[in-house]
Amino acid sequence: MTADPDAATGESRCWCCGRETAEDALVRLGSHPEVGICVNCVHFLRRKARDLQATAMRQRLRGAAESARREVMARGWHDRPVIGPVLRWINQRLPW
Repeated sequence: MTADPDAATGESRCWCCGRETAEDALVRLGSHPEVGICVNCVHFLRRKARDLQATAMRQRLRGAAESARREVMARGWHDRPVIGPVLRWINQRLPW
């Protein structure tokens, strides 16, 4: 049986970037304690997750806005004298 060279130095490799890091500076995943991620990669992964969540939220908001727009058009509210100009103004400024 061979000894693990990292065990003698107290360092492990980050599973994300491969950089050798002190064992106490790695973040271990709860369900997979064999996975250690350095602090730099933790911040990177957090930003990526936040971007994915923002993208999903934008898609949901865009879908809700499009659904509301279809309802307004189906009911003819955009042609009403008081609320119509406001709805048309909003529609012109929506980002699609």
